[in-house]
Amino acid sequence: MEQDGAQTEPQGTGRASTLGQMATRHRKVAAQERAAFDSALRVAFGRMASDCPGLDGAVQDVQVQEVSLPEVIDEAEPGMFLSLLEGQGERLGVIMACPQVLAGMIEAQATGRVDSTDPPRRKPTRTDAALLAPMIDAYLRLIETRCAALPQARQVSGFVYGSFLDDPRPLGLMLDDGRYCLLRLQVSLGFGARQGTWTVVLPKPDPAPAHRDAPEAETRDWSARLEATVSGSPVQLQAVLCRVQVTLTEALRLRPGDVLRLTETALEALALETISEQPLGIGRLGQARGQRAVRLTATPGTLTDAMGVSVSRVALPATILPLRPPQTAFVPPAGSDGAAQAADPDAEPTGPEGDATPA
Repeated sequence: MEQDGAQTEPQGTGRASTLGQMATRHRKVAAQERAAFDSALRVAFGRMASDCPGLDGAVQDVQVQEVSLPEVIDEAEPGMFLSLLEGQGERLGVIMACPQVLAGMIEAQATGRVDSTDPPRRKPTRTDAALLAPMIDAYLRLIETRCAALPQARQVSGFVYGSFLDDPRPLGLMLDDGRYCLLRLQVSLGFGARQGTWTVVLPKPDPAPAHRDAPEAETRDWSARLEATVSGSPVQLQAVLCRVQVTLTEALRLRPGDVLRLTETALEALALETISEQPLGIGRLGQARGQRAVRLTATPGTLTDAMGVSVSRVALPATILPLRPPQTAFVPPAGSDGAAQAADPDAEPTGPEGDATPA
């Protein structure tokens, strides 16, 4: 309809357009977050594989879906490598590697290359678990780091390698009956020599509790940020072999090249101290990569090592070995003829009677 030459929209059209724009914006944000999460999973696997010479792992596809416990059990096919993951609050997850991926990872560690032939059918062993455990921990740390700023951070944080499962049947008893996030990565190993799936199953985190007391929550958040800032601040430590004491006169006489002889026990142990001379630990003087180094010999806070050696806090008198011993000034014997000349070198020589001797 028209009014005064201007066309008006039907009622509700403007609101529907606004809601449509908001929905489109939310879909774009969700798509960007999902793309960032997929990228984090890809990069984490590539970084983990790069630490194993010859593995050359690359992710070809990423699938993320929410599944139930029966669906998790269905994923565990015969011949798969299964590892339990332990998380905070007794949360348990699972990592599954198909036989192709398992064989490629074992071959890369054993021979430095991935064979392109089909691996023989066999049951995963605890030796396989011992070889894959460091790689699993590395992957979990990498995805936790890469996803720290993403909404999925709580989902993937706090998990470590737990134990090896040689049979998938106990999964139904060990895992809680709930919802799980399944991360299925289609990977390629050894420049395409082997391809298979690397699957990570993590329990859905509990909803974050709502803080009823906003001031208290802000206080806790401020305390956490303060603790993180202080913990990341640099601290200067000084390694002290021993302490010696000298007199003020000896200190003023020190010159370059003088030697202060330390006690024989000075090289047995040294103390790590703060700038306020508060002892923190005990160690020994050594060398690492051509540089001076300190090796801690006891737990920080303990000032006596396992051999019973401790650091003395008492300053002992020092023995000073000067580079050149000080020379005593020449003093002529009293009453000699050279005494007056030594006293006044500019005076004219005199005769026997005290008169000046002519030149």
